[in-house]
Amino acid sequence: MPDTPFYGEDQAAIHHSDFGNLARDAATLLLSLLGDAGLRHGTVVDLGSGSGILARVVCDAGYRVRGVDISSDMVNLASEHAPAATFRCGSLLDAEIPRAVAVTALGEALNYATDPRAGLEELDRQARRVRQSLEPGGVFLFDISSPGWDGPTGARQQFHDRDSWTLYMRAEESPDRTRSDRFITIFRTTGPHTSRRSDEHHVLRLYDLEEVRQILRRVGFDVEVLTDYPSGAPRKALPDWNVFVARLRPQREERRR
Repeated sequence: MPDTPFYGEDQAAIHHSDFGNLARDAATLLLSLLGDAGLRHGTVVDLGSGSGILARVVCDAGYRVRGVDISSDMVNLASEHAPAATFRCGSLLDAEIPRAVAVTALGEALNYATDPRAGLEELDRQARRVRQSLEPGGVFLFDISSPGWDGPTGARQQFHDRDSWTLYMRAEESPDRTRSDRFITIFRTTGPHTSRRSDEHHVLRLYDLEEVRQILRRVGFDVEVLTDYPSGAPRKALPDWNVFVARLRPQREERRR
């Protein structure tokens, strides 16, 4: 059976309805970071904006949001969920980044190899683009997966079963632990006695945590690494997945240095 488009209709809908807590928690953290920096209005650019969950929270707080996502089904959902934001369908690697108070890339957006350019060199280029666009005190907030994400054997499985859908995911890391292939099968109810199957194959580049930290520091960010987005509901710790808070120090601090 041929694969459906990346985050096609079924997976986009499931992700929005059942897996949105990470984006909501990231939005809460982002608003706190911006408040601490005294940046209480301005533009937030959301790279890999998904179904617009972060965009909705941030727009409601008074910011402008511009999002880009390679999945047209995600963009359609986002436009409905966060009508005050602006969304475009395309590669985040080519997204225009205007002057902004924050740039975000959630849900391993920078790991996904939907574009053949994906990799550490491209992550370096994106970090430089973000730095040039951020207001002093601005924030680059994202999360990444690292080698070992798929466990000590390099393979893992997940199974989710709900009233209207069932999802099975199998992930395999390459022998050199630089790539993860995820094979996803979804059965989604379409009628009283019918369902639809969709299959997706996702490829992710896995980045060493310290290499990412060094890239950000070379570019000129102050870097904090978290184990998760702060949340009211506990989540299982993921040792090979981290949140990066990269801050562009205010100009007055640059001058003192």
